[in-house]
Amino acid sequence: MKTGIHFLLLTLMALPVLSQNKPASTTPPAVVSVVEGLTGKQFVPDTSYTALSAEDATLLAKEPRANWDIPRESGKYMTYSNLVVGTRSYQLLIAKAPKDEFATATLLRYATPKSKPEPIARGTLKPKAADVKPTEKPN
Repeated sequence: MKTGIHFLLLTLMALPVLSQNKPASTTPPAVVSVVEGLTGKQFVPDTSYTALSAEDATLLAKEPRANWDIPRESGKYMTYSNLVVGTRSYQLLIAKAPKDEFATATLLRYATPKSKPEPIARGTLKPKAADVKPTEKPN
């Protein structure tokens, strides 16, 4: 009986943690291609926060890389790049802590100039397969 109550309490405590984030499979391809195009690295999404509207997906898909501004440093471990289309804007934040092996990218959306940022997706930036050098085996 005591074990059953402990199991029930543990399950109830774990449910809110599991329900906080949507699975990464809901990240739209437009978001993945934008992040990969801007960074030149493979974007592996791990969290998808908000669903993109059809307008957002269209805007992100059709805006070329040239319309994003040049990536700028914000401190020692963070870089950001912005895209402004009308009153809507997007920001790509790239952060790499000294202890982390790979950088983390977060795509944010601002619906209006005065609105708070809405995170769209977050994930890890890994080297593309072509960039990875094979390890040499000693003779």
